[in-house]
Amino acid sequence: MPETFAPALAGLGLGIALAGAPGPVQAILLGEVLRGGTARGLRAMAGANLTFGLLLLALALGLSFAAPGEPALRVLKLVGGLFLVWLGWDGLRAQPAASGPGAGDADGRTRLPPVVRGALAVLLNPGAWLFLATAASSLVSTATAIGGRGGAISAALALLAGVGAGDLTLVLAGGLGLRRAGDGLGRLLRRGLAGILALLGLGLVLNALLG
Repeated sequence: MPETFAPALAGLGLGIALAGAPGPVQAILLGEVLRGGTARGLRAMAGANLTFGLLLLALALGLSFAAPGEPALRVLKLVGGLFLVWLGWDGLRAQPAASGPGAGDADGRTRLPPVVRGALAVLLNPGAWLFLATAASSLVSTATAIGGRGGAISAALALLAGVGAGDLTLVLAGGLGLRRAGDGLGRLLRRGLAGILALLGLGLVLNALLG
């Protein structure tokens, strides 16, 4: 196997592992699926993957991402945590429409679109920035040394493909499970996941204030 393919394969595996690790992005994607079905989950996934892909492409083209310093990390944790708390609270109040699609809910109110939620799930996630500054930067650096700028872009795209494959599996599996669940179980799952999002956010906020 040519050595130039090694970084791309490593990126693919790294992306799959990243998507498979439980975290705020995965919780938000699943929450959108439970709230509005597979189509809504796919829109949230598009926002998250497009945002992450643009950041990876910028890294492959030579933009350097330094690990956030302590003040910046605290701000990210605080803002990202408040965002998750708001999503959890919003999910607890929402009354999903029976048909599922769209940014609106059964109560007629239009909330933050799924695409924007997905994008903010990446931009306000401290873990995403740490990943870009460490594992992703190391991968791109190795790929550049082996295959130049083209090798770096290939590795970044492979990483994104791995993330996308993992996220797509989550969204489709969540949609299938929601269709098989009754209304009572579906409502319970939505509320449970909304509570988990709120707790994750509260943990980040407390860590930012007390850590």
